[in-house]
Amino acid sequence: MSVVTNRTSATSALFAGLLWSALSACSNPQEPVAAITPTTPVTPPVITPPVVVPPVVVPPPTPTAKAFDDVVVIAVIDSNINPYHWDYLAAKMPQAGTDAALPLDQDPATWLPGHPGAAAFKSYQALNLTLDATDPTRSTAELHTADAAEWAKINYSEGSSNDAVNYYWMPGTKVIGHVAFSPGFLVDPVLGQLLGPSTGPIDTFAVDSHGIGTSSVAAGNIHGSCPNCLIVYVHGTAEQANAWVSQQDWIDLQTNSWGASVIGGPVRDLVYAASDTELQRTTVERGQAIVFSAGNGLANDFGAPHTTLLSSQKGPDWIISVGAISPEDDSSYFGHGKPADISSYGDGYPSATGGDGSVTASGPFGGTSNAAPVMAGMYGEALHRLRKQLPGASRMQADGVIAAGLLPCGAANSDCALADGQLTVHELTAALFRSAQYTVTGTNIGSSLLGLYVEIPMSANQKELEFLAEGHGSLFGKLKGDENYEAELARITGFATGEWFAEQDADQKAWMIADSICRQAAWGSWEHGYTAGNEAPALSPTWPVRTYLAEACPLTLPPVIAAEKLYYGGLPF
Repeated sequence: MSVVTNRTSATSALFAGLLWSALSACSNPQEPVAAITPTTPVTPPVITPPVVVPPVVVPPPTPTAKAFDDVVVIAVIDSNINPYHWDYLAAKMPQAGTDAALPLDQDPATWLPGHPGAAAFKSYQALNLTLDATDPTRSTAELHTADAAEWAKINYSEGSSNDAVNYYWMPGTKVIGHVAFSPGFLVDPVLGQLLGPSTGPIDTFAVDSHGIGTSSVAAGNIHGSCPNCLIVYVHGTAEQANAWVSQQDWIDLQTNSWGASVIGGPVRDLVYAASDTELQRTTVERGQAIVFSAGNGLANDFGAPHTTLLSSQKGPDWIISVGAISPEDDSSYFGHGKPADISSYGDGYPSATGGDGSVTASGPFGGTSNAAPVMAGMYGEALHRLRKQLPGASRMQADGVIAAGLLPCGAANSDCALADGQLTVHELTAALFRSAQYTVTGTNIGSSLLGLYVEIPMSANQKELEFLAEGHGSLFGKLKGDENYEAELARITGFATGEWFAEQDADQKAWMIADSICRQAAWGSWEHGYTAGNEAPALSPTWPVRTYLAEACPLTLPPVIAAEKLYYGGLPF
């Protein structure tokens, strides 16, 4: 362990030095990148529950086979859930009451293409919950108490293969799957090794929780960036959870707002190498996207940054790593995990947690824990809309293809992603990245513990800092209102269909090639990163971090990763 600590300390120190070198370049400004028009400080919008109308009893419309085929399923791996909230009710989904309404009162295996069904699992049960879609003040805690017998059905799963998994689904909600795994104490793996896995019954309900925050901003009917998505909610932040989700080719993407560290406790060093990176890679190559939060810094307060490169969860080239920006002025947090692929808001985002405990509760959520599921939801909503546009069967996951159908490319790009009649996970990820835009404000420094952030002078529009912190740029989700949300989705889907296109900044591309070189040297190569068909950028003193990533990282990082793997090889997960 001392070897790991010494080597990773040296690597972290070098990375921090390079970051400060990039900051010092502020006195010699680089050419500004394209930016979003700045806005006044953002106050999170008040989410007004839908007007309650007395229900009219009518036969539900018969869903079409095409509606089934357009479905997008997000797996949220986190802790605790509150399915009584209107964010999760089938009756509150956008398509409720239309011919696209889904039969969410029925076993998902009977209508969802690809679902493995009851025979595949160790156990398979419905949780028949008391749902209230009419009274916005109804207490979710009271509903949970009334349903105690249903929640008592839930047991931990004890393996990552379906035959070891206890699977539950919740009729009348968009939670079509619920699985619980032992959390594994991944923030403190040594403690997890000593205590061993959890087994037996587990009540996964909570009025407020981190997992309610992540699932609601990803796929909630009210707060989610993909209100059309369905949820498989996985309780238990553990490699076992990732392994199970990764094997499910009917789940379109997974979002993770957690991470492991070698020190654990209050120190989030992100030094971790126990993930099955080969399974990750083959999962993404098959067609399931994997999203991870980049982390909130060493003290989890956006104060001192840590690097994502030393983490098998956030570092591989096939992972979408999400950083954070401030809703106060859109500046990038100096202290979040770097490098990141893309960014979104890290504070004050409306969610279903932190409110009054009612079925319409709303409270602020934050951190890269918020940014990651918001980004996952944007990916999911774009996929749903593209599947709706494509004629014929489009719900699939094979050789990277995630949707299919002949659709002529738009005027903006005649050689769009759908020119061959297929959309791949790599093309949709590229559309997500290319649709993001940089903010015009710079990098802030401070701490959430102090409650103060100050923009670093002359840090605005510095390309090295922008690429390092925001990645390809930022997307705001729903925080800036419906008009901005729809414009962002139009760019993502438009990039895939050829209805929208913007040339990539040459400096951004060169930086991302360097980033890809480093990540693949550390965690393994693949055919779909920026390195494919591209040469390494030239060494340049004006690009200190890019030069490190392309030239020094391939030599210095692999031995560090090897030492990490040696250490974690003795831990049972």
